Amino acid sequence: FGDGYEQRRVTGLNSNLKKYSVTIRTKRQDAGYLEDFLSEHNGVKAFLWTPPYGYRQIKVVCRKWSVKAGLLKTTFTAMFEQVVV
Repeated sequence: FGDGYEQRRVTGLNSNLKKYSVTIRTKRQDAGYLEDFLSEHNGVKAFLWTPPYGYRQIKVVCRKWSVKAGLLKTTFTAMFEQVVV
């Protein structure tokens, strides 16, 4: 719902939504683009993503992520949660 509440049921059409722990490594100079993207969506606005071993995109939100910057690469660790919009 629009105010932070979610409807959850064991049975029904949306009972099998997935969560994915995602690790993304990018060049350090490109890390800002991903950080901006995740910040702009702010864990609320869904975006399309293709899961591993999948061929169809699903809608997900990312409510939390962490960043580890190295000399050449930056590593993002995120939790993508499937949503129905």
